[in-house]
Amino acid sequence: MGITVGGLSSGMDTAGIISQLQAVEAKPIVAIQKKEAGYQVQLSAYGTLQSGLSSVKDALTNLESLDNVTSFSAASSNTGLLTASAESGAVAGNYTVIVNSLASAQKLQSAVFTKSGAVGEGTIHLAVGTNTAMDIAVSATDTISDVAKSINAAGAGVSANVVIKGTSYYLTLAGKTTGAANAISLTVTEAGTSASSDPLNQDKTGLSQLVYDSAGTTKNLTQIQPANDADISVDGIVNITRSTNTISDAISGVTLRLKGADIKTAVTVSVDQDNSLLTSRLNAFVSAFNNVSDTLNNLQSYDPKTQATGTLFGDSTIRRIQSQLRDLITNPVSGLPTGLNHLSDMGVKFTNTDAMATAGKLVLNSATLNSKLSNNFDSVSKFFTSAATGSEGFSARMLTSVQNILDTKTGTLTVRTKGIQSTIDSLGKQVVSMNTRLAANETRLQTQFSALEVILGQYKNQSDSLTQQLTQLQNNWASNSSSK
Repeated sequence: MGITVGGLSSGMDTAGIISQLQAVEAKPIVAIQKKEAGYQVQLSAYGTLQSGLSSVKDALTNLESLDNVTSFSAASSNTGLLTASAESGAVAGNYTVIVNSLASAQKLQSAVFTKSGAVGEGTIHLAVGTNTAMDIAVSATDTISDVAKSINAAGAGVSANVVIKGTSYYLTLAGKTTGAANAISLTVTEAGTSASSDPLNQDKTGLSQLVYDSAGTTKNLTQIQPANDADISVDGIVNITRSTNTISDAISGVTLRLKGADIKTAVTVSVDQDNSLLTSRLNAFVSAFNNVSDTLNNLQSYDPKTQATGTLFGDSTIRRIQSQLRDLITNPVSGLPTGLNHLSDMGVKFTNTDAMATAGKLVLNSATLNSKLSNNFDSVSKFFTSAATGSEGFSARMLTSVQNILDTKTGTLTVRTKGIQSTIDSLGKQVVSMNTRLAANETRLQTQFSALEVILGQYKNQSDSLTQQLTQLQNNWASNSSSK
């Protein structure tokens, strides 16, 4: 009969045994990784809340100052003469404006040249107003078209063109900037002369045909249009002059764009307060706040039927933020009369009556807001924008609180998320350490099983040898028995 050793042999599934042993050892790692994944979900949930509160902060920033919530519109009774627009700082009312003259840029025209005739060699000295003159070289073969190209390339603030009438070529110069202070001055130094004051540089031959000395007497070019300032009258105040046709400093907060002049026609500019900007920005705040409310409700949700809970159900930080936001919405602004010191007075109220149970959502009653704006605009604007110490407006007060929640160093969310991240990091280090130990354990088991298989191999060899010996003994015994 054969000899066996408890069923052990070198053919056993060593890898399978090691794998099962490692799976048992790895169970604590799986538990830690599951816990780590839970914290990651919480971290993501806080990130969603942080994003929502950032949107609330942006909306409050747009409500914080008077300039951000006050807008005006302006209309002209004669848009053929002028148009008007209003900005912050405007005062509602009607203004009478007369456009006496428009601002203009100077235009000059030369005498007749031919297409291919050389103008004359030398240097043009071209300046606009008090700017330093720019020197423009003219070669002996340059035509009037070449001169125009050189002037344009110089960037002196003058536009040059050539107007053609049959075989006659005229150089035209136009200043690029309106206003009496921006007159064009063009002097020349012809080849062979040393100064523009030389009589040869002032006659009407060669390059001197283009001279127009605005400060002197030599004007060989013809002025087609002078450099003029705009001239308007506002409510009887005459001779208000500006260098351009866009005037933004004659009527506070109002920009006039002049289109035509008529000294006999008075234009009425009507400036009205526009409440649409505040309404729009208040709606943006309500929308941003409601998005945060939805986030808070989802994170704290509880279904009594399924007992399913939100990601941050029962979280004290979430409850504290919710309570803080609710108080900011409901608390009054000091320094304002009753009926004008609560957000609800402006038509913004919670949609649910049980704001304590959930993160209540807001709704804006536009009719209520418009009524308050029409009758008490100053108080409404102070409610949102007051910066007075101790009686800060709703927007400033809530903005400060939201910024504190979001502060990247000491904010409520920052402190909480840093704590969660620290826990995640710690769990991650535990997993790394345990994986290192698990790998070492696998190496140890492989070494032990390898040694075991060597021993089993030795046992098998001994067993085989003993079996052979017993077989030989049996054969000898049988042979001796048969010979007797």
